[in-house]
This record gives sequence, C-alpha cells and structure tokens, in this order.
Amino acid sequence: MEPQITSVTQQVKYLGKRLTVQRRAVLLHMLSTLDSPTAKDVYISLKREMPNITLSTVYTALRFFVKMGILKEHPAGHAATRFQCIIPRSAPMLKEVM
Repeated sequence: MEPQITSVTQQVKYLGKRLTVQRRAVLLHMLSTLDSPTAKDVYISLKREMPNITLSTVYTALRFFVKMGILKEHPAGHAATRFQCIIPRSAPMLKEVM
C-alpha cells in the first residue's frame, strides 16, 4: 500500500493540497476494506484510533478522494451514501490525476 500512498501524496501536492493525517487515515481505511462503507462507518472505525476526528472531517476526506478519482460515491436515495475504492488494492501506482 505504501506506493499508493506515495502516489496519492504527490498528486495531492500537485493539486496544492496536503495529505493530512486524517485524509491519510481515511485513505488507508478505504484501501483496506472490501465493502463499500458509509461515511459514518468509516468514522466509527477511525474514532477508536483517532478520538478527535469528526464525522465532517471523514465525509470531507471521502469527497476529496472521490474528486481525485480514487473512490466512487454511491448515492442511495434516502439511505446513507456509500463509498467504494475503485483502484486495485494491489496496484503498484495510482492513475495520474492531472
């Protein structure tokens, strides 16, 4: 997973942003899960290790990665939106987002 994180870090910097600790935690969680969790699911999983993280921060990070093309958003009508990692977990590098 480390080459993927390095690639994302470079792309985030290119966009003039930072791969914050919170964004990195959200990304690592999404890369390691096989299901399509909601923002609340991700929040609950990360809250144990990062007690100061907020649901808003998780949702913002998820939407950020959707815009980068790393995650796909699945709106579910009246149910909570789910997010899916659309890059292969074993991919050596992420596609270029430039």
